[in-house]
Amino acid sequence: MTSVRPKRPRRAVAVGSRLLAVGALAATVAACTGEGSKSADASRGASPKTSATASATAAPKPPAAADGTAVRAAPGSGRLLKAVELPASARPHGGPGHVVTYTSTGADGGRVTVSGMVFAPAGKPPKGGWPVISLAHGTVGNADICAPSRVDAREFAGNPEIRGWLHRGVAVVATDYEGLGTPGPHPYLHARSAAYGTIDIVRAARQAGIGTSGTWVVTGQSQGGHAAISTAVYATRYAPELDYRGAVATAPPTTMSRLVSDRSHSASEERVIRTALYPLVTDGLRALGPRYDYSGLFSAKARALAPAAREKCLSGLFEEVARAGLNDDNVWKQRPETAPGLLNALRRHTDVPVVRLDRPLFIGQGAKDEIVQAPVVAAYADALRKAGSPVTYREYPAATHLTVMEAAEAETTAWLAARLGVR
Repeated sequence: MTSVRPKRPRRAVAVGSRLLAVGALAATVAACTGEGSKSADASRGASPKTSATASATAAPKPPAAADGTAVRAAPGSGRLLKAVELPASARPHGGPGHVVTYTSTGADGGRVTVSGMVFAPAGKPPKGGWPVISLAHGTVGNADICAPSRVDAREFAGNPEIRGWLHRGVAVVATDYEGLGTPGPHPYLHARSAAYGTIDIVRAARQAGIGTSGTWVVTGQSQGGHAAISTAVYATRYAPELDYRGAVATAPPTTMSRLVSDRSHSASEERVIRTALYPLVTDGLRALGPRYDYSGLFSAKARALAPAAREKCLSGLFEEVARAGLNDDNVWKQRPETAPGLLNALRRHTDVPVVRLDRPLFIGQGAKDEIVQAPVVAAYADALRKAGSPVTYREYPAATHLTVMEAAEAETTAWLAARLGVR
């Protein structure tokens, strides 16, 4: 979902548990506002409590695909198509940095072109290459103009936390996801598509001549947390040649079929933000084909949301919600929980499968999150644990959706460093 930080006056891009916090409210963030449809030539607080943990000592079987079939990559997935070197001003760490396009496997199983960013530390790579963190970004919107590589590439490596990883000797890569800045619509929260794009940029980076290795981890917040856990499900089957070590996810909307049905009469900031996400969810399904068009579920008062979801970034969409005075009570003509077709589509395409993971997973969740409710995430973590997965679940009692990244930062940074074997 989102990693919006409405109290900050500019876009923040961060690593570890504070992963790629992009997108913003219109009143406080100027970036990512405005209109713009997809162009035809652009590419398709307190001490945490442990709720569920499992050790990684066993060697469980690789996860099955969501539908029980083998994971199949589209031919040529993970091939670097183009790497455009960023100017020195966008590489303050002194090492290489590129905006890239590469091939991946799309939501429909076919080959797609995806864009993203790759950065490596300065200096000579160690024997075997630099280990890699693959960053999965939070919600920015579904329009091409919202793609992080289009709006953040010149600032990305300047972020103190990203520079910190680069100075530790860790390369950082960040996918835009399918359909953000590249041809075709963005299948928002499509589990497989997000996973494949996140994996394939690791493959592509190895062809960019920046000295990366096949050793890698993934981390993400909100929509990125969903992508990170989806990546954990598919990584070793989809890319067995890589040395995948584990995943960190904060505030992950793992079970959208439950989250979209949540009712609340709260007027809190997070609940208002949540209302702006509903059209992104339905638009993400519509990207899979016309039979998945559920825009008719919105009320007449919210009729502008469906087209806005494909044309505006998150802050522009939030403006639409605020202008129309929309909330949980008036945004729907028909409640999602009364629409079996929608719920079935969400279960099939957006809910992250419960499987026996073969690498460790760390989930950080805010107990006061009103966008991705803690009981839903805790239940998913518990289901993974019962399936035999090596899962660590931390719930931070004072944290919300907007603050859980900071609350979990110390733990997630140490966790990622340990997986990669760096200090």
